[in-house]
Amino acid sequence: MVTETIRAVLFDFNGVIIDDERVHLELFQEILGRHGIRLDESLYWKEFLGMDDRGAFAGAWTRYRGEPPEEELLGRLIREKALLYGSRLEKGLPLYEGAVPLIRSLAKELPLGIVSGALREEILRTLSIAGLDGLFGFVVSAEDTLRGKPDPEGYIIGFDRLQKSGFGGSPANVLVIEDSVQGIDAALRAGMKTFAVGHTYPPEALEAADRVFGHIREIRPEDVRQA
Repeated sequence: MVTETIRAVLFDFNGVIIDDERVHLELFQEILGRHGIRLDESLYWKEFLGMDDRGAFAGAWTRYRGEPPEEELLGRLIREKALLYGSRLEKGLPLYEGAVPLIRSLAKELPLGIVSGALREEILRTLSIAGLDGLFGFVVSAEDTLRGKPDPEGYIIGFDRLQKSGFGGSPANVLVIEDSVQGIDAALRAGMKTFAVGHTYPPEALEAADRVFGHIREIRPEDVRQA
């Protein structure tokens, strides 16, 4: 069997680089609670983790109210959460141990990108605080997609960005690092290889990935080269 060489790496953001998945849950619960919706934690982890804010708010509202929110209300919910998240970010949200050195090491030899359901400003602000400016060739954020993970749209856009920057490989030459079941599904549907990190889900839930690591600090550059 021919093994495809990894020639680029795409990172998810929330739950892979920044340890903030529970923060997002708490903010969804707070904002929906203002409208009389008590978002169940287990339902969030099962159905809405991995979605962008639009998908999660619309999905939760529909689940509890029986119909989606009007567009104006949906936009307001997204903006309210962005403001609250920004306040949390300025107070300092922890990065996962090992994420920064792995990114710095890989950036010396491979093109990197981010594909995330987070808002662009949240991602760029975090990268700036962490001193990672310029190490990622591009960021695909919630503003760039119509459908969130597990839909592969974000990773398809990411591959298009790679090609426009001169990348000559195929999707099989791209490795994705993800923490969610939905994210792994999206990457696989885009034809890419996947590493899963057990930051959010138990390892047994992530077995669809090519390799599963308990934590991102366990991933070595040679693991990526040999994927």
